[in-house]
Amino acid sequence: MKMLKDSKAVSPVIGVMLMLVVTVILAAAVSSTSSGLMKSSDAAPSAVFDVKVVMTPAGSMGNPDPSMMTITEVTGDAIDTKDLKIVTINPNAAGDNKTMEVVPGEINCCRVSSKGIISYGIMPYLNNGVTYFGTQTEAGFAKNFGNYTLKPGVIMVADNYGYTDSNNVYSYTAPLWNAATGAYEGDEDERTGMQAMFADWANVSSGDFVTIKIIHTPTQKVIYQSEVEVE
Repeated sequence: MKMLKDSKAVSPVIGVMLMLVVTVILAAAVSSTSSGLMKSSDAAPSAVFDVKVVMTPAGSMGNPDPSMMTITEVTGDAIDTKDLKIVTINPNAAGDNKTMEVVPGEINCCRVSSKGIISYGIMPYLNNGVTYFGTQTEAGFAKNFGNYTLKPGVIMVADNYGYTDSNNVYSYTAPLWNAATGAYEGDEDERTGMQAMFADWANVSSGDFVTIKIIHTPTQKVIYQSEVEVE
């Protein structure tokens, strides 16, 4: 009978020890998961941007439509644009689709130089005092979105094509927005730079607000988001 009583006394002790072991294992698992989440979050770059969207009256500065958007990194990390996606929302776009996405590697528009040279490329392009763009030159191709690195002071630009000089007019009839399909008619590489950036760009006016987001695709983290007033 004495041995039986001792056996019963050991049982609760074993139960407590098993519970402690399970608790330690669970704590280790939670710690490992939390550490992984923190590392994933820390991998996203950090930057401060100054974003402007300008609707300029046609015919200004000798250009039939010099409207443009500029995205300037004010301070922060160096970021490869191949790791970024730009999403815009135009609440005034006709129809259900009011969103446009710009991703690296997908030609989204064409642009006409002051000499009438047509180039196809990806807006927004790198423009720090140099206007090469798209397929115009090798240097221009390198300035397509996705082929350059953002860092403080770097400016990304999207603009509408069509230029004039004293003797010639270089312009195109921009594709029309189809509200039913939620897209511009015709080929994507025939859109203007601003059409590449915004749904139904023709339905944007000064004083309107458009939403602009910059997403770091490897982590899917939004590193910039703001409602920007059109100037």
